[in-house]
Amino acid sequence: MPQPVNQTQGISTKRLWLLRMAFAVISLVLSIMVVEVSLWIIAPVPYPEWMQWIPDGHIKGRAEPHQTFRGITGQEVRINGLGFRGPEYRWEPAPGTLRVVVFSGSAGFCYHQKEEESWPGRLQFYLSQHLKMPVEVINLSLPGFDASNSKINYLFTGRALHPHVALIYHTWNDLKFFRSLERSPQEVVVAGIATDNKPLWQRLSRKTQIGRRIRNFLFARHQAYNENQYTSLEKEGKGANQPVAPVALQWDRQNFEDFVRLTQGDRVLPVLISQATIVSKDNLNREEYRRATETDYVGMTMPVLLRTWLEMNRIIKEVSQQNSAIFVDGYNAVPHDFKCLEDHVHLTTQGCDILARAIAATLLNDERFLNLAHSLGNK
Repeated sequence: MPQPVNQTQGISTKRLWLLRMAFAVISLVLSIMVVEVSLWIIAPVPYPEWMQWIPDGHIKGRAEPHQTFRGITGQEVRINGLGFRGPEYRWEPAPGTLRVVVFSGSAGFCYHQKEEESWPGRLQFYLSQHLKMPVEVINLSLPGFDASNSKINYLFTGRALHPHVALIYHTWNDLKFFRSLERSPQEVVVAGIATDNKPLWQRLSRKTQIGRRIRNFLFARHQAYNENQYTSLEKEGKGANQPVAPVALQWDRQNFEDFVRLTQGDRVLPVLISQATIVSKDNLNREEYRRATETDYVGMTMPVLLRTWLEMNRIIKEVSQQNSAIFVDGYNAVPHDFKCLEDHVHLTTQGCDILARAIAATLLNDERFLNLAHSLGNK
């Protein structure tokens, strides 16, 4: 005859399992907390905070004004009232002050450096030191900006600051549009796109040591997979291994020409700078440099990327010569190595200093620039 179920015994068993589950969850949480605290104390991994964006209506977006966050090395990054990096500026430069505006993407924003150690900051130092006069180098660069954004950025912000000199420094972000331009020029939309801010869970996970290590591990695996994938594509002769179509190069040429004509129309001296990178002939078959170059962003194998980059250097120089702008050979001025570059385009502090010196040397050897500075100094 079956024995009757003891209800009290059943309830006790359920409670026991619930207690065990609760104990397991609490133990897991406590273990994670211990590991997290230990990592912060023993071996913390630095990580930059995300910048908050707001819609602009004319360009990709602007940084939310008056925010402050930490860069990748823990340095403070401050955003002014205009939505760009740096201190507050008056619309009109003070009498006798040479004002230079810089247009670029993250390679000019310089996430890795303090303001004074970024290449715009170092350029301000070298120019003021040599000219013996007040110099302002205003950084209007933002991550993700390409040359088309920068020319519009000049129209709606740069010219209102009444600069005397305007610098543009682009290649990598422009290359991201080239494959889309080959399919259809209508696919490239650059105006009025606000960058979405990250969800709360991503922001919180980025603030933890465990979350940062998981991200770094997954990113390293992605880089290895990407490098292997694009290496195999080099042997196929299709897709990413195809040369860039002329329509893409012409689109970028037009952006640089527009920038020159817009600035010259305002009697501003334009300066075009070819971009420094680890993408070079010497690094073409070096695995550590290939992995640091995010070829999937541009849809090109390394050989095609190198050829396209060199062609862009030629175009930037040619546009400068044909339109009486100043050309700075940033590509060849900065060594293509990890002493000067963190990755494909982001400069180290040493790289920033080298680029700033190269720009300053070119400007200080140009009669137009010297005459401009001299005329301001005599006012």
